[in-house]
Amino acid sequence: MYKKTWLIIIAFFQIGIIGAQKAELTIDASKLKNPVSPTLHGAFFEEISNAGDGGLYAELIRNRGFEDATLPPGNTLKDGFLIPKRTPHFGMRNGGVSDWKMPWTVSSEYPGWSIVNRSGGNLSISVSTEHALNNATPHNLKIVILNPGKKVGIANEGYWGINAVKGKDYLLSFYLWTDGNYSGAKANAGLYSQNEIVLDSHSFSINKKPGWIKYSCALTPQQTDADAHFELTFNQKGTVYLDFVSLFPRNTFKNRPNGLRVDLAQDIAALHPAFIRWPGGCFVEGMNIQSSFNWKNSIGPIEQRPETYSPWGYWSTDGFGFDEYLRFCEDIGAKGLFVANVGVSCEMRSGTFAPDDSVQFYIQNALDAIEYAIGPTTSKWGKLRAQNGHPKLYPLAYIELGNEQSGPRYARRYNWFYEAIHKKYPQIHIIASMGLSDVNRYTLDSMQHVEIADEHAYKPAFWAMNNYPHFDNYKREGYKVYVGEYATNSGVGQGDMNATLSDAVYILSMERNGDLVSMSSYAPLLANINNEDWPVNLINFDASRSFAHISYYMIQMMTQNRADVNVYSSSKLQQNTSDARPMFAGGIGLATWDTQTAYKDLNIIQHGKIVYHSDFLNNPEEWSKVRGTWKVQDSSLAETANGAQTLAYLKNKSFETYTLKIKARKLSGTNAFIIPFAMKDEKTFMRIHIGSWVNSHCTFESVTNGEDVADLITQRPLQTPIKTGEWYDIRLEVMKDSIACYLDDKLIMTYKEPRKFFAIAGKDEKSGDLIVTLVNASASPYTTNIKTLNMGQINKNADMTILSAPNLEAENSFDNPTKYVPVKKLITNASDNFEVSLPPYSISIIRLKVIAH
Repeated sequence: MYKKTWLIIIAFFQIGIIGAQKAELTIDASKLKNPVSPTLHGAFFEEISNAGDGGLYAELIRNRGFEDATLPPGNTLKDGFLIPKRTPHFGMRNGGVSDWKMPWTVSSEYPGWSIVNRSGGNLSISVSTEHALNNATPHNLKIVILNPGKKVGIANEGYWGINAVKGKDYLLSFYLWTDGNYSGAKANAGLYSQNEIVLDSHSFSINKKPGWIKYSCALTPQQTDADAHFELTFNQKGTVYLDFVSLFPRNTFKNRPNGLRVDLAQDIAALHPAFIRWPGGCFVEGMNIQSSFNWKNSIGPIEQRPETYSPWGYWSTDGFGFDEYLRFCEDIGAKGLFVANVGVSCEMRSGTFAPDDSVQFYIQNALDAIEYAIGPTTSKWGKLRAQNGHPKLYPLAYIELGNEQSGPRYARRYNWFYEAIHKKYPQIHIIASMGLSDVNRYTLDSMQHVEIADEHAYKPAFWAMNNYPHFDNYKREGYKVYVGEYATNSGVGQGDMNATLSDAVYILSMERNGDLVSMSSYAPLLANINNEDWPVNLINFDASRSFAHISYYMIQMMTQNRADVNVYSSSKLQQNTSDARPMFAGGIGLATWDTQTAYKDLNIIQHGKIVYHSDFLNNPEEWSKVRGTWKVQDSSLAETANGAQTLAYLKNKSFETYTLKIKARKLSGTNAFIIPFAMKDEKTFMRIHIGSWVNSHCTFESVTNGEDVADLITQRPLQTPIKTGEWYDIRLEVMKDSIACYLDDKLIMTYKEPRKFFAIAGKDEKSGDLIVTLVNASASPYTTNIKTLNMGQINKNADMTILSAPNLEAENSFDNPTKYVPVKKLITNASDNFEVSLPPYSISIIRLKVIAH
């Protein structure tokens, strides 16, 4: 989706500010400010991008119960799409119905499985509902061996390969049904490399008893293969039914049965999250109300758990169920935050819902979940928890009501849930959803009690810097804010240093508003690279490897060095700009998006003189037509076809500070006018977009890779839509560090480079340390003078942790998983007035210690 959209800005930063930069930071330790919440940093797990199945959940067999080709409930299949039953959408007025549909990409009757047939053998396989193992797994695989040959059977590829490690045990189990006449037969189970080397195998004698029999063994590979597969073959003619094939590493996190993949679980544990939010996200809502998640289906024996269809496009085994989640919280010292469905499916999808007279079912389901987690063993659900192996209470502390619902209609349901839950469990903290955005009056005003409000913040690069006072501006009304999902995920590659710097500034804004912001969790947490649904994720992995993006290490730094209370701090910046060069130098172009538009009379003016004037009729060769169908019409250059990201640009010309004037006319289509500028090449540039969002807004945008777009500012509404057939005058004033755009001589938007230096300070009450956190998001070092007041005598030795990268597009990767991680440095000149150098593109944390008397 979004890739390195800010590369052009990077280039400008690197050549635009080369002068020395200085900062002065004054800290008064006696002036206490807002507290910093001890629960600020948590984690959020959702079954997205195979984060659980094929990821954190250590099961190695894909489609173990042969249910993956089953249509999710409440859907029909038409022309390759899942079509939810067309009932009203929760958020639409007057009973509106969404026309949303989801691609159905399943192309096999038995995904993940294939036939093994070598040396003249012959067999057939098909998914069957005969002889169901149980109601939770109604399908199985019918295998008819017509001729066993040398080797016939089935194979499973796992989740894009099975990571078989030499000398490690893998626990295999499967169920086989026969009619009792398959006597004397053997089944051979094994792990194999891609070139059919046997890593280990085990031969089973088929039980003569008719019906379902469970078989199990341990497989121990004699060599390592990260792309192994599993095979089950048969040596005799006959018919068998196979179900619930499971292969687990013996070594799981904390050696839990039905446990978690060690490296991924350790990565999460190393963040030391105060809580874990689970199970969603959109997952808890479902693509439609019939397929929404129910925690009761995720407890008990794994072969008796009905699966849940994730709205991210695949079936979840629910192996990482309610017990496994709460045990994981317990194992790493985190509190549980369970998200309950309020009878509404994902409003970004079908938005279907249960009627008001059915909501009591969902209220009771939430109450039952709490009782299962923290109820006494004498209660109905507490007793079941004990029977499932955990008589102790789980560390459940929070419940969130819904995910990304908002508005008065949701608030009414929230009130019903709140009343019932708070009455029975007053110790449980109840969280209200605020939709897919900020805390808003539209939702709050209809709520009777709000303890914690959950806002979500997926933002483009530099948003946090341009909106640093975001939380300062919130009215304090008694509730706390939980930023349940946040990430800088637009214009930052797959999670580069640019993202980390913006994320860090966002966290500083939360820390300094600790009286308001009590909790946060980055999202998404995990993604299998073979099925990424989201542009940026905190941890990426495949079957055998994983790596964390730079923001992971920044969050870890922040957690390990979280102050208890802020103290007064103030910074002054001094920058030598005498040799600073224009930030927006580059070429110019013309573009459209699903719009036919004509442009003429383009002038570039510098120092009052026209340095370029377009002549499309006589000099069309000056322009390179990259994408689209561009034609000269009279004296204009017009895009005459429909399509996204059309582009023509002026060849061999570059401008620094200038005024661009042009006339533009919309001929037909969806949007209106796009003028690229600051062009590094045909794939990397900035642009103004007038008539964005279906001819309703305007914005500055950044483009990389020719198609990846990020807003540089919040979209501005147009006073009136652009009219078809009328000529408009556009003027763009490009200055050293800012841009202004005019339409018919009226200023419609401006852009200025955001601030790049941020700092806060706070006290660690236990150690007495003064913790100073500094972000330098610029391309040059900052020589920073730190002056402390009312701190006492400061130890000259201070610990400094630095996370930096040479450029904004730097990223960790599988090949270099820890290329950009924090490094520690000892400061030996600390005092109440000392200097420190902050590297370009860096986050630094300094711990100043007081000399005890």
